[in-house]
Amino acid sequence: MKYLIDGKRITTKEMEVKAREVFNGGLLDTFAKYKKNGWRVGNVFDTLTDYLLRFPDAEPSPGKVVELALSQWKSPNVQGSMCWYDDYGWWGIASAKAFLDEYASIFRSHRSEFQDLATECWDVMHSGKPPKDRYRGGPNVWDNRDEGSVHGYFTTPDAWAQPRFPKGVWQYEMFKDKRPKPPECSFINPTDPKTCVPNKLGAFQLTVMNGLYFVLALRLRALGNGAEEAVKDEREFLQHWFFDPTQTDDRLLWHLADGNSVLVRERVSTYAELNNEFPRVQDYDPQAAWCGDQGLVLGGLLDYLQVDPSDPDAQSLPGKIMNGVFSELVDDQKVVQPMTPVMQGKDDEDYDCGSGVFWRYLLRGFRQNAALRTGVLKLVAADPENNAIYKSAAAAFNGNSPGDELFKDFNTLATLTAAIEILKEAGE
Repeated sequence: MKYLIDGKRITTKEMEVKAREVFNGGLLDTFAKYKKNGWRVGNVFDTLTDYLLRFPDAEPSPGKVVELALSQWKSPNVQGSMCWYDDYGWWGIASAKAFLDEYASIFRSHRSEFQDLATECWDVMHSGKPPKDRYRGGPNVWDNRDEGSVHGYFTTPDAWAQPRFPKGVWQYEMFKDKRPKPPECSFINPTDPKTCVPNKLGAFQLTVMNGLYFVLALRLRALGNGAEEAVKDEREFLQHWFFDPTQTDDRLLWHLADGNSVLVRERVSTYAELNNEFPRVQDYDPQAAWCGDQGLVLGGLLDYLQVDPSDPDAQSLPGKIMNGVFSELVDDQKVVQPMTPVMQGKDDEDYDCGSGVFWRYLLRGFRQNAALRTGVLKLVAADPENNAIYKSAAAAFNGNSPGDELFKDFNTLATLTAAIEILKEAGE
């Protein structure tokens, strides 16, 4: 089967050639030298190993990718930028693949080092980093809040920040009075409800933080370290936010018009009830959805089926999220986009990787879950030349991926890696 776009038929074989060109023609070099932000390097590392699993002969020398990743992890550039709990999630999830036998030939002699790295990242996300009285981990941020010189600051009406539902996680500690840098690594005081609005980052219960925490807990739950209980807590938190708010625009789950498609919103909508109202979380917009969150939640729910195969929402929502991405998170050419329009222009340099993150988790789901695989293949069969999978791959093939010098090639490689496998199984 071949596909037509702009008068040119692009085969999966041609996509393979393009992916290899991107992998060796610039992405590896950028990956080795990138200094802007440490979590971005960990995110890209996750997709590089997925690509090598399918095309091991593309690596210039055996073990090269993990050696570059280890060098980056240990570098001052990465370590100096790992401020927020979600930063550790990207590295932890990518490194947790070292526990899987199918990735053994990729991690090689560094396998145990990356297993330790995954565990270290989990411990930081779950329990905090030194000093433990100041940093107690994502689940404990509210209990560990520092109200500084104003007693009860975060529970006063004008600075109300009490969480609406229990057991979620935050991406940074909450403190009222500004702390010096160093030792505090955050570039601002992130949590004063009166002053954080221009920054808009939080600390909030962002979907990305909860998604990363959920996925990493699921992948490490057999090791203990609180991961098994964390899985249950996070699943409960998501269930509350998916369905419990009376107002549909307040729910984390955004139901789309066709009735069989959903998206996950970028952050929770409100704080706990105050004076018969639910105060809005800063910068919440019911039309805001990041494509990376769709991948994280889709992937987390599919992994959760290993814990509870009978969970009806974990069974049904991944397919509905995929439908939501392919109907709502695409442009007029059906090319998957990193974010919904209301998010554009706010933090594009980070959020531009959203489509690549989604493709990585869709590819994993395609391999692991029969129902999702069937849905993907039906979508391709229904319109072989105009489905979102092929159209996104063709756009990537033609150099139209978003992002900076790292994320542009990352998005291209992630898109092509997923499309090649899916389209081949669809019959090419």
